[in-house]
Amino acid sequence: MPRPLSVPLALILILAATPPLFAQVRRPPPEERERAAARQAALAAGTFVAERIDREPLPQTDEVVDDEGTTYIIEFDRLVLSLRDDRRFRASVRYRRTLYSADPRGRSRRIPLQTMTVTGTYAVIDSEILFNPDPSEETRGLRMLAGRVVGPREISLPFQYRNGTRQRDRTLVMRRDDNIL
Repeated sequence: MPRPLSVPLALILILAATPPLFAQVRRPPPEERERAAARQAALAAGTFVAERIDREPLPQTDEVVDDEGTTYIIEFDRLVLSLRDDRRFRASVRYRRTLYSADPRGRSRRIPLQTMTVTGTYAVIDSEILFNPDPSEETRGLRMLAGRVVGPREISLPFQYRNGTRQRDRTLVMRRDDNIL
């Protein structure tokens, strides 16, 4: 017949099997804390407004002249990005296109201010924010964009467009501004 354990030995075995009550908390290194803070900041819903495209303030004009002398102009007026709590986004850009014909008899075409709106879903992974547009006629050809969460009030996004014969790859600097209607 097995002998019952003595009280001190049973107490030692129980204490060894349970975690200590005052375990030391591991504090992550500063880089991890900064990334976690950026993730938390990006998770908060809000409105971001583009301040710059490639270090140039908005509004901004992009002009391209092709080999035949035709001038293509795009004027970017305003870009707004709204992030919602349900991981949905709405991006809106106001712009104007103008075309000047190289032919002296040709006419120039100045199109009124236009707005393009894209909706979809977004996800934040570490300090990266991914945008996936909803399929629609307006978003045909758009692909998923990956931006960077710079801080609690700033997002950096790649921005691609075509002006005349040139493909442009730019970067938007978006700042949080919740006072927009």
